[in-house]
Amino acid sequence: MSRRKKNEYSAKRMLRESMPVLGAIFLVIVSVSYILFRSWSNKLYYEKWKEYEDCGI
Repeated sequence: MSRRKKNEYSAKRMLRESMPVLGAIFLVIVSVSYILFRSWSNKLYYEKWKEYEDCGI
């Protein structure tokens, strides 16, 4: 019986200790995705308006 409680405790402890690491990994993935999306979006925007640069608009 005590072995089962020990396993449950270690599983809860492992989950609690791994949450900050998983949160940090999630934030890194979201940040990199946002940076890549913004750079792609900016590239498309500048490609669209590049022709009008010579017109003075």
